[in-house]
Amino acid sequence: MNTDQKSIWTRRAVLRRLSAASCAGLYGLGAHPAAAEPPPETGTMIVNDAPVLCVAPQHLAEAFLRMEGFTDIQYPGYKGAISEIQALGEGALDITAGLVTDFIAGIDAGAPVVVLAGLHAGCLETFANDRVPSLRDLAGKKVAITGPGDHMHVFLSSVAAYIGLDPARDIEWVVERNFRDWPRLLEDGQVDVVAAFPPQTYAIREMGFAHVILDNTTDDPWRHYFCCMVTARRRHVRQYPVATKRALRAFVKAIQFCSIEPERAAPLLVERGITSR
Repeated sequence: MNTDQKSIWTRRAVLRRLSAASCAGLYGLGAHPAAAEPPPETGTMIVNDAPVLCVAPQHLAEAFLRMEGFTDIQYPGYKGAISEIQALGEGALDITAGLVTDFIAGIDAGAPVVVLAGLHAGCLETFANDRVPSLRDLAGKKVAITGPGDHMHVFLSSVAAYIGLDPARDIEWVVERNFRDWPRLLEDGQVDVVAAFPPQTYAIREMGFAHVILDNTTDDPWRHYFCCMVTARRRHVRQYPVATKRALRAFVKAIQFCSIEPERAAPLLVERGITSR
């Protein structure tokens, strides 16, 4: 066996051990908190409960957070905030994964948050009706958002600017706070374009009335950048640095679990009600 083969087998062995530890934690098979460093300064961690599959590791992080020494893990959702960045700023969340454009715009506006790490590249798809054959036909069209400055507004504004449009002048932004109604608005012709995350993307595809004009998992230049990132409240990071490190490690373990054991991760997402199948 040559050096490269040994390296491959070593990595595989590491991944197998990680997978076994992950499953042990998720299924309650006697996993213990990490003990090689100080315990978290707080036993509480408030995590977002966004109903989208692209942040699956966030939903499955609870077992790993307990392994890291957290005893009070809460998934309250936004609590009335319009976005992750607002919820973090208001103290409704300690840590969350979310679309990078939300965090970029928020930090630019002075939001008290810290980006900790990238979660993954790609997950967002933009759908259109027959009035928008391609991405370059966005001018004069109606696009759904939950509110001015939300992550979809920022993302699609950046897309519009990239293709030479003025997002403030050339696009009509239609505000609908409940994003679950967007497919109906698209089907009824009340909007021409919606951007969505899974599992909503699967539902829109099955309805058969829309086509994809942008997939940031496969389309240049968007596929080269992080789609979702892990972000925390700045005050929480400064006050609880060990807890922040341990929480981020729990997220990373959850990412590995989703990647290595998807057949185990998927049923757990169904059990949590994030998706129906």
